Amino acid sequence: MPDIYTETTSRGLFSRLFGSFLGILLGPIFIIVAVGLLWWNEGRAVQAIIGLNTAATSTVELQDINPAPANEGKLVHVVGPATAKASVADSDLAVNFPDQVAVARKAEMYQWQEKSQSSTSNNLGGSQTTTTTYTYSQVWSENPVDSSNFHHPDGHTNPGMPLHSTLYAASDAKLGGFTLDSATLKKLDLGQSVTPDAPGGWTKSGDQLFKGDPAAPKVGDLRVSYLALPTGTTISVLAEQSQSGFAPFTTPNGYTIHLAAMGNQPTAVMIANQRHAESILTWILRGVGTLAMVIGFAMFLGPISTLASVVPFLGGIVRGAAFFVALVIGVPLSLVVIALAWIGHRPLIGGGLLLVAALLFVGLWRMHTSRNPAPKAA
Repeated sequence: MPDIYTETTSRGLFSRLFGSFLGILLGPIFIIVAVGLLWWNEGRAVQAIIGLNTAATSTVELQDINPAPANEGKLVHVVGPATAKASVADSDLAVNFPDQVAVARKAEMYQWQEKSQSSTSNNLGGSQTTTTTYTYSQVWSENPVDSSNFHHPDGHTNPGMPLHSTLYAASDAKLGGFTLDSATLKKLDLGQSVTPDAPGGWTKSGDQLFKGDPAAPKVGDLRVSYLALPTGTTISVLAEQSQSGFAPFTTPNGYTIHLAAMGNQPTAVMIANQRHAESILTWILRGVGTLAMVIGFAMFLGPISTLASVVPFLGGIVRGAAFFVALVIGVPLSLVVIALAWIGHRPLIGGGLLLVAALLFVGLWRMHTSRNPAPKAA
């Protein structure tokens, strides 16, 4: 059963006002960071588009999967069976994996984990009461959890993690005549589970090894599993030919390409998948930048919301209106930043975004004024 602790704290009106006035100082920082992030992200996105377009037309398709002097430093696409004669070894557990090109170890430790949940209520007069519930449970985690930062560390101490997830590669891993390095192998999505015999002090259960009781784990117990790349498995690599191996290829505009995939993946498919990954990252960073922009403007209006919270019902209304105003300003301004970043590279797209930003601002402002009409003169 998890351990649960509940704490209740209160803040007076003047303490809240002081905090909201600090928000006026922090608001510009959020806005500046948001502008910088959005600008950099659009430049990164354009660089990726141009770089991948270049790769699509300049890739050398190798029929003979052996390095050739004429292809040195060029972007090559190689498809073939990955092979190795030497065994892969996990020296930490003293276990070997014959007939494997690479083995990825996933190491987990049974640890305490803290979760918190807070609820806040405004009181008449402007004070605020916050109730926070801290829940401590034991979970398997691949990443070490620092228990020294827990709100209630007593009785919830995690030991240091002695094992970490890693990739082991055979010393003679090859793709045809090319040497397969760890950086290339790490890009493969290994999917075949392998489980060696349990070494001394470990227990085998299913496809996992345990140091401790699998049925009743304790904090500090370890759990290890392995995924492998069997020798003879077909893989695809899109990278620079560097001597007898692979290296990241840099396009003329500075974009780096170093891709690897399971199976026979044509160049067009690998580039399309990378375009999709870049698009997802671009939209995530756009969302983060826009949210930071809105939060920055909302901080400017914090003191008004705090003063209005002297009457709880009125505070909720003002807080909602303040957030809407921040949204009206922050979202179109984010679009303007994105559009300006694009204008230098793609003028038509950038100009279109500026038009959308203007229309969005007008639409949101009209929505706001229709909900809050100006009082008529006497």
